[in-house]
Amino acid sequence: DFYGARMNLLVCGFVRPEYDYVDKAGLIEDIRADMAVARRSLERQAYAGLRGDPYLVQFEGGEHEAEVAT
Repeated sequence: DFYGARMNLLVCGFVRPEYDYVDKAGLIEDIRADMAVARRSLERQAYAGLRGDPYLVQFEGGEHEAEVAT
C-alpha cells in the first residue's frame, strides 16, 4: 500500500507506447510484459548503480514512507 506515501522516481527508459485496450486481459498481459522488460533493464550495469541512490531510497517524513522504500 503506497497511497499517500511519498515516492521518488527516475525514468530510465521507454518501454512501449500507450495503447487503448479493448479488454482488461490485454492490458494485464502487456503490464506483465512491461514488468519483465523493466526487470531485465534494471539488471544492466548502467542502471545497477541507481539501486542504492539516496534520492530513490531515502525519504524525509513519516515512518510509512521509509517502510514502503524497504
